[in-house]
Amino acid sequence: MKIEELGEIGLIERIVEKFRVDREMVTVGAGDDDCAVIDIEKVRNRFKHLVITTDTLQESTHFPHGISPFQIGWSIVAVNLSDVAAMGAYPFAFTIAMGIPAQTETSFLDELVAGIEECAATYNTAVVGGDITMSKELILTGTCFGFADRPVRRAGAKVGDLICVTGSLGNAALALKLLRGELKAPGDVDVAVKKALFQPVPRINEGITIANSGLATSMIDISDGLALSLAEIAKRSSVGVELYEDKVPVLSDEIRRDLRLSKRELRELAYYSGGDYELLFTIDASALENEQVMSKLIKDVRMSVIGKIVPQEEGIYFKTGEEKEKVEIRGYQHF
Repeated sequence: MKIEELGEIGLIERIVEKFRVDREMVTVGAGDDDCAVIDIEKVRNRFKHLVITTDTLQESTHFPHGISPFQIGWSIVAVNLSDVAAMGAYPFAFTIAMGIPAQTETSFLDELVAGIEECAATYNTAVVGGDITMSKELILTGTCFGFADRPVRRAGAKVGDLICVTGSLGNAALALKLLRGELKAPGDVDVAVKKALFQPVPRINEGITIANSGLATSMIDISDGLALSLAEIAKRSSVGVELYEDKVPVLSDEIRRDLRLSKRELRELAYYSGGDYELLFTIDASALENEQVMSKLIKDVRMSVIGKIVPQEEGIYFKTGEEKEKVEIRGYQHF
């Protein structure tokens, strides 16, 4: 069945029946009325700040060959949740606006909605509403609402702070190279990195842990590449950046061993390609004196220390021994 056969009302009903909500918090949910209604009293005693973010994905720009409808749905939620994670906030509610071609099969829509609901539910986020319209290509715009006691901003890094990242970088970029036939990899590597591209994992729990440590001075997600993310923190905080390239966790040891990539190729994957939804953050250097805190961050958020904050006039550079090399500032940008 095509979605145009359902009509707008039938289409909306088919979508909203899939979304689960906590009626104690969300007293009017998706499809119930003109707006969702949230009982703010249930959360205001715990948090001081509301955070809001919006992101759009469209077929011609964002969906790589081979991605499933479920993964498309998952991704539109995940990319929004990643921004919430970068503030150290708790996601709470999500809205989705869909532009869908009239000839879309209902089975495609059902999978898409399942991906939206699965990602949202995984991170205790209620899908509370949205909009749907006919369009020439699939376009999804998500908006996520979250709460934070003390949101961590991009501005705030200071000279002497440690520069850190979660997880490993370059997996999504490697997957794109495999899809384009630019590289070949063993089957297990192919599957692992393509999942990172098709179904990104927002670092919600990691962001909350980092924020709650009380040591974080700035944070951003790395969706546009490490170089651009470093430049953004440097700009917002009026600081410079010293990087230890050998400390940056690019791919896994096993993948690097299997592919034997050059230093230039590893740099391109980690610094200049988008698609990683890990977190880049700075913490007060005093953390080095607290073994318990450092151990917790290394274990719980898979933290790697990759550099330090320096005065703004020094710029952004790699440091190897006594040698300095300026970091090229480029990455994924829409325009």
